[in-house]
Amino acid sequence: MGRRLVLLLGVVVALGGCTTVDVARVPDAPQGRGVFVSTSDLPGPYKSLGVVQATRRGVLLFGAVDPAGTDLQADLDDQLLPQVRMMGGDGVINARFQQTQYTLPTRLLFAILFFIPLPSEVTITGEVVKLEAGAQPPGLAGSAAAQAR
Repeated sequence: MGRRLVLLLGVVVALGGCTTVDVARVPDAPQGRGVFVSTSDLPGPYKSLGVVQATRRGVLLFGAVDPAGTDLQADLDDQLLPQVRMMGGDGVINARFQQTQYTLPTRLLFAILFFIPLPSEVTITGEVVKLEAGAQPPGLAGSAAAQAR
């Protein structure tokens, strides 16, 4: 019985270290002016408007509850996209994402030690660009939507 428990705990710890993948989507602006976000460079002509960085900090309570909203989607929607629109950009290229992530055993430990919050942070950095005439945002180059424009 003891060996099975040790084996089960070993499997839980090993699987708890697996990477989590977070996905963030970029919604269209209400004015119909969408902003794209790409982790690579653009092949077409563009004008660089500068570098933008958005950081959101908070804590995780009980190892999981995130009252500050320190996730990629909240940082993208609330901080990065308004900055890009304010700068007059069409999108962000060479975007880099950093987010504090904890393994399952760490989260379980801090759920037990509920009075100690875990620090949490998400940062998105990239270059704001304005597309020049004839350039297409990433993902539209060979599509029917691009040809219709």
